[in-house]
Amino acid sequence: MAEQFFLTVKDKLGYAEEYIVINEDNLLLNYSLSNNLDDIKIAIFAKTGHNVDLDKASWKLNPGLSISVKHLMCSHGVNYSMTTFNKKKNRQIIVNMRVGDNWFITGYEKIDDCFVNWGELDTYRILMKLANNLQSELDKDNFD
Repeated sequence: MAEQFFLTVKDKLGYAEEYIVINEDNLLLNYSLSNNLDDIKIAIFAKTGHNVDLDKASWKLNPGLSISVKHLMCSHGVNYSMTTFNKKKNRQIIVNMRVGDNWFITGYEKIDDCFVNWGELDTYRILMKLANNLQSELDKDNFD
């Protein structure tokens, strides 16, 4: 009798997937899980059709990561998780990273037809605020 091998989603894709309910928000989300950041990039492409450069991502400490996500990552023994969802009509990508007992987050927001890292969005917002402040100062000088 020939041996039969049953492949799991992780065997086929390189990453595991699991739906969980985020207790704090009561949202059902599908998470991709892996110890390899390249697998997470593949999962992002599979879910969004976009390549995202996680090598240049800006990571922030995330002490408020949902206990549901922490439990999921720990139970799978992985250091990375990723999910996508719509927030205020904008598609979001959230990637979590575990380093020891610390949890980090990076994210992307779809603007027009591309995903922009939160760090780049923060920089853009700061520049816009500075430009607006400068314009206000210039306007004041013109009236004085």
